[in-house]
Amino acid sequence: MPSTRSLRGLHHVACPACTRPLQDAVTIACGHAVCLSCLPRTPMGAKLLCPLCQEEEEQTQAAVAPVPLGPLGETCCEEHGEKIYFFCETDAELLCVFCREGPAHQAHTVGFLDEAIQPYRDRLKSRLEALRMERDKMEDKKCQEDHKLRELLMQVESKKQQVEAAFERLTQELGDQRHLLMTRLEGLEQQIWEEREEYITKVSQEVHRLGAQVEELEEKCQRPASELLQDARLNQSRYEMKTFVSPEAISSDLARKIRNLHRKILGLPKMMRTFSENLIHHLETDSGNHRGLWASPTPTPAFIHSTHGHKQQ
Repeated sequence: MPSTRSLRGLHHVACPACTRPLQDAVTIACGHAVCLSCLPRTPMGAKLLCPLCQEEEEQTQAAVAPVPLGPLGETCCEEHGEKIYFFCETDAELLCVFCREGPAHQAHTVGFLDEAIQPYRDRLKSRLEALRMERDKMEDKKCQEDHKLRELLMQVESKKQQVEAAFERLTQELGDQRHLLMTRLEGLEQQIWEEREEYITKVSQEVHRLGAQVEELEEKCQRPASELLQDARLNQSRYEMKTFVSPEAISSDLARKIRNLHRKILGLPKMMRTFSENLIHHLETDSGNHRGLWASPTPTPAFIHSTHGHKQQ
């Protein structure tokens, strides 16, 4: 790269002919930059002499041209104020004509600026093209990965809905089974009340009958012996003991329902605990098969299946 030491803006460069700052600068084919007013006034088509080296040039030659101050500010030699034409590859410095002929660069590899810069331009273009290709490749990769991530986000949203639906369905199933069990318990409770009422009624009637006989006999025991003996001959069979068949307090049908429901409710806490432990284990354990995770259906708890078969009992 050119050293900053060899460059200076043209507005800081003095005209080598008048020693004042360059005004309306022009360059001569020999490489000198002078003010336009410092050039000798010659008729059209006449020879043009450089005020410094007195080298003859044709006025129509492209080497004599007005040069804007801005661009020349980057291509003028700081030491000599001359236009830069050469590049020293050894010291990586920009050189004017005087620098090129000076002893400091005699043994160095020096070439024209346009020729020297071309390999750099080619390398920059090659690097630019590689960077563009890399950028486009990364952009394509970004789009592809972003598409995958968006699909994953959509799948996660779908899974959230599936989880919500699964737990709502589970809650509904549990509610249905709870309602079923409570209904059967309420029915069982009603049957117990009815059978209790029936049992109490029958036994109370028998107790009342026996109590009446007890009172009657107690009253007769207080009578005179002659009256008691006479009554005994006439009503001896009336006070004979009758066998009373006591009714069952719990019918066989009620006992069967109680035992059946008891077995179902007895195993319910263990079944619920097992389901809860299995669910926790399932959710906290990495299955190692992420694709299978998306495809696996949500299982219905086993205890729900087990209670469905008893709805009609």
